Amino acid sequence: MVNLRRHKSLVSLLASLLSFALLYAASSATEPIFIDASNIIGTIKRLNDVDNGPLCQHGVVDLSRYYKELGVRNVRLHDVSWSYGDVLDIEYVFPDWNADPDRPESYNFTRSDYYIRTITDLGINIIFRLGYSAEGKTSVPHNAPPLSYDKWANVAAHIVRHYNQGWANGPRADIQYWEVWNEPDISNFWSGTPEQYYRLYETTTKALKAVDPSIKVGGPAMAGNLFFFEGFLKYCRQRHLSVDFVSWHIYTQNSSDVVDRGKKIHEMMGQYGYPDAMSILDEWNYGPSNWQALFIDADATRRYFDATQNSLGAAFDAAVLIGLEDAQVDIATFYTGTSSMWGLFTSSGVPQKPYYAFLAFNNLLNSPKRLAVTSAVGSSIHTLAGISEDGHTVRILISNPSKESHSQRIEITNLPWKAPFQYQKQVIDDRSNLDTVNDLKVLPVSTLTEEVAGQSVVLLTIREFAK
Repeated sequence: MVNLRRHKSLVSLLASLLSFALLYAASSATEPIFIDASNIIGTIKRLNDVDNGPLCQHGVVDLSRYYKELGVRNVRLHDVSWSYGDVLDIEYVFPDWNADPDRPESYNFTRSDYYIRTITDLGINIIFRLGYSAEGKTSVPHNAPPLSYDKWANVAAHIVRHYNQGWANGPRADIQYWEVWNEPDISNFWSGTPEQYYRLYETTTKALKAVDPSIKVGGPAMAGNLFFFEGFLKYCRQRHLSVDFVSWHIYTQNSSDVVDRGKKIHEMMGQYGYPDAMSILDEWNYGPSNWQALFIDADATRRYFDATQNSLGAAFDAAVLIGLEDAQVDIATFYTGTSSMWGLFTSSGVPQKPYYAFLAFNNLLNSPKRLAVTSAVGSSIHTLAGISEDGHTVRILISNPSKESHSQRIEITNLPWKAPFQYQKQVIDDRSNLDTVNDLKVLPVSTLTEEVAGQSVVLLTIREFAK
């Protein structure tokens, strides 16, 4: 029996070594990645949050268990009417503009309160966008400046009182982030002048701070016009206005654009006197080639939405999540976490490919101490690595949004253990949804070689082998 056990152990070891030799033969590898497991350069930021809460399809679909699985910490509430119903927006909460904003009976909070509770019950923080959602073609547009800025700000202040102070039987939800309007730098959401929005922001932020000085008020939820943003910062500085956070959006097909925009916005914040304000990217996604063709050209629309939901979308999203670690961004919410057209889920609540990119990133966060990674300049491969608090697990997230496959050489130095380690590879591609493609026990080596297919995501987990 002893000899048989030794024989089986030897066969198992030889099989592992053979698999190891085939897997890590580095002769054909290109674009090396160097990871120093002893060089901790910070903590990996949790930037894998989403827009909107877990209730979709008017409450028929509940994504709460998936939000828990993703570790969602923050949600920004905008376009909730698309996925749930007539809630939260000013025209739904305060339906009669001629009503008295100081009277509780002027408001309709019932459905909005229920929706808010499904988020706060999960322990998720809310970024409450004060204003209006994107309008459907048959809806009445709400892009005009309010008839009275003071009245609009008074309504907003009562919404804050309701959710944070219990006014009108409010839930005391302790919502900290309050955003004034959405994308006032484009005509879809604001038909007035930039200066008119700046004045609305001034009136509203003063009203909200008078109600609760501890909350964070910000804006402008910019679509992308940096001249508008510069004017906003100048106006706020000249008027000595509070700006607790600046919020901005970006849709692009190049993940590096997101990082570059984040750095530019942070630079402008410092230039105009708000270096300590938070930078919140509260809408981002893979962008269409032509916004004008969206919903008009059937083929263009189909190609775009396919890209946001397939392995390309997953690889793009993972690349953005990796890149944001080097941008001056404090919170990032993907548009959207729901079953809407850009969402992480199908209309019936089934996870799509990008969902698994977010899940891979959340798994990486189990090794939160960020490791130094060095790779070739201009490489299409995006890499982020971390080590666990106890030093027993290293995780490496790799994204390849390009169409070309790579035989990727990975050199890991200074692992904190010398014994054999367990090595796991999980993949997101056309056929796999973060599936484990190998799980080996191998001897420690300094170089690994991995095939990283085009438009795919790879999560590598290296653990100290427990005997």
